Amino acid sequence: ALADRLVKTPVVYQPNIATVELTYTDRNTGETRRVEEIDWEEVERKGISPAQWVTDDKPMRQQMQIALRRLKEQERRAKGRYQPILFVVAVSKLDAQHAAKTLNNYFKVNALLITEESSDAERRQAADLQKARRAGKPYKAVVSVLMLREGWDVPEVGVILLLRKFSSKVYGQQVIGRGLRRVRNRGVAEDEPQICAVVDHPKLEHQWLWTIFDSKIRCNVGLDDEFEETEDLPTVRMRQYLVNPQNIIVVPVPDFEDDKDITVDINSPAPEPLRNWREVLDGLEYPAQTITITDQEITGVDERQLDSEGWRTVKTAPDPEQAGPVTDALDALDALDDLEDEDLAEAVKTELLEMAESLLFHAGHTAQFTGQIYRILLGHVRSQFLDGASLGLAERHRLEAARRMMPLVEKQITEKSGLVEGMVKYGDQ
Repeated sequence: ALADRLVKTPVVYQPNIATVELTYTDRNTGETRRVEEIDWEEVERKGISPAQWVTDDKPMRQQMQIALRRLKEQERRAKGRYQPILFVVAVSKLDAQHAAKTLNNYFKVNALLITEESSDAERRQAADLQKARRAGKPYKAVVSVLMLREGWDVPEVGVILLLRKFSSKVYGQQVIGRGLRRVRNRGVAEDEPQICAVVDHPKLEHQWLWTIFDSKIRCNVGLDDEFEETEDLPTVRMRQYLVNPQNIIVVPVPDFEDDKDITVDINSPAPEPLRNWREVLDGLEYPAQTITITDQEITGVDERQLDSEGWRTVKTAPDPEQAGPVTDALDALDALDDLEDEDLAEAVKTELLEMAESLLFHAGHTAQFTGQIYRILLGHVRSQFLDGASLGLAERHRLEAARRMMPLVEKQITEKSGLVEGMVKYGDQ
């Protein structure tokens, strides 16, 4: 996609740690802590009030200064053909409000704030920023929390400032994806190189995200550093061509008995959200008993080899003394037995959170609904497997059964067309 100019190239600018030290202040106690001392997963998982933490003025202004430098560079590259946008991502509504106020009042940058309390008119403004530009009052920045991800389509986003840490890999990719769509305005050549500049403090530890995007990273960026227009533009990758078709080897398809012919219609419409999703969810049936594997022995191995005559099967048998119950399933059962009751309840909770995230991702919805889907899944599991008890008070054997049934729960929900969509659309009604 990068070589064919289908997307922008993400370039990460990481502030100098000695210059920009990230600190957060507890508004209730006045205690200031460094960012590395905060358990971000715990903040999100326990639903700590957004009003508890606020981005401190000094580090936030320093990072904004670096981001606005990148915005100036993007404006030079745009050459008046479009207005590049700075997209600021905050962790809470309070942080977002504070960031927007700082941009508008301190840096005198026209910034639009979008939160869950924003009006429909403000959301339409975020979706059509060109309208404000035509009116002579263009927005140069949009500040948001949990609102503008895959549903927000603004190719002019040229700079992303991260004022939060991503615990979710799905959410992290969604946010960065908002800046990767190429600008295709009149006068912008299809092969013109474009970048998306991301300002990300190294203390947020997002290296896993930049590895996914294969991003170029500029380290130790100072507050006043500027970069030449061509320095960070991507190198055009050489296109690969087939030059010796005679060397192509056609690999025969193995004829396994359990192969299935799967056809996916990428143009099929999205399923209609089920208004009666509660009834459908409550109607899911699970086996009254579960089977536990207590021992397993390998008695034979079928190996399929590809040679000049095609596929052939070689049957082998392991040494009986070597064969034993070493399987992932047994390891998982052993680990389950070793867990304390409190840890087992926490493990079920974690798997429910991951299931909520997975269901939303595969249904094409944003992670902003994770809490809503998690609460629905928790209620479903309590009703089906815990005899209505909470995770903390449920009997151990019920918790163990619930954890074993997690894959089946996710499978059942996934197979009900429109169920996840209904939970998202009508979940609070």
